[in-house]
Amino acid sequence: MILDKGLSGGAGVCHGLRMRLKAIWCLGVWAATLVAGPADDVARIHIEAIGGRERIEAVGALRASGRVTTSGRMVRFRMLAARPNQVRIETESGGRTLVQSYDGKNPPWEMDTAGNPPVARAMRETATAMFLRDAEFDDPLVGGEARGYRLDAAGEFTIDGRRLTKILVTQNGGAPFFIYVDAETFLIVLRVDVRKQASGRDAEVVTRFDRFRPVNGVLLPHLIEVSLDGEVVQATVIDGMDANPKLTAGIFTRPETAAEKKEREERARSKAGRSLFRE
Repeated sequence: MILDKGLSGGAGVCHGLRMRLKAIWCLGVWAATLVAGPADDVARIHIEAIGGRERIEAVGALRASGRVTTSGRMVRFRMLAARPNQVRIETESGGRTLVQSYDGKNPPWEMDTAGNPPVARAMRETATAMFLRDAEFDDPLVGGEARGYRLDAAGEFTIDGRRLTKILVTQNGGAPFFIYVDAETFLIVLRVDVRKQASGRDAEVVTRFDRFRPVNGVLLPHLIEVSLDGEVVQATVIDGMDANPKLTAGIFTRPETAAEKKEREERARSKAGRSLFRE
């Protein structure tokens, strides 16, 4: 999903955000009505709170780097993401690199450079669903209806002294999940999914978002923690993120195998031969 070449005005962005939030807070009764009202109202304020629709839409791609810690083991990563759902992640460990990518159309693929030669293959079925979910460029509250999401308010809760609005998110063909929006900042701070484990049982997976920082004027999380049954199993720390990097053509597309390249070249020669014959 992920510091900014245009962040010379970052302080102004943060000041503007504080002023917007202060205005909302001062209108206590109105703000409380919005929080308790339809989820669409929460979504509208959320969009303004993270930077406004114009700034959000101006970010068409992101480049990020950082580290992921799982089971006490840390690996470095680089990520490229582009609208609406293209993503490429490269993780490095022990002198080898694992590439995982999705071009928004064809099945996600992965390639381990330890192979001799490295071969791009279809991603493992167990990893595909989560990878496709995380490939979504925008969060569910940004243009949710146009993307096929339905949002339903599911009450207010206080967690660790923080007042949160719970929203049920459903989508045709996808499993429903919950997001929790901070009632003061209107930032999404939690996502809760139920996923079936290898053992066959259902487990609650909680994703926590923190350390929000402006990237091209849009507040994005730089710490993402995933917990399974209450225990943190993965922590992602983003050290740097910039908006709208130059993307190499085909960067998200699966590389051809030698056999595929040979077949494509033979088809091209055959087509050229038929055209020459007709002339």
